[in-house]
Amino acid sequence: MKVLHAGSAAVALTLGAACATHTTAGPDPVKTTTALDDVAGCSLLGKVIVSDTDPDAAKAARDQTAALGGNVLLRKNESVWNGNAYHCPAAAH
Repeated sequence: MKVLHAGSAAVALTLGAACATHTTAGPDPVKTTTALDDVAGCSLLGKVIVSDTDPDAAKAARDQTAALGGNVLLRKNESVWNGNAYHCPAAAH
């Protein structure tokens, strides 16, 4: 019986860990833009700087923006993901 209980505990811990790391699919909470007009009326939160060698610079930039509390990333241009994080009341950009 002890083996059964230990196995059950391992399964329960595994399932619990899986539930704790589950994320729901949905729209990206961080919008990106290169147009300054898109962030008019928004609050500037800080700079977003990602490495040119990052294999997923877009994700890294969005993650940094979200970590700052932002929902819009104003990119310097279409070639780079560096820019400024903003919080906009209605980020429908």
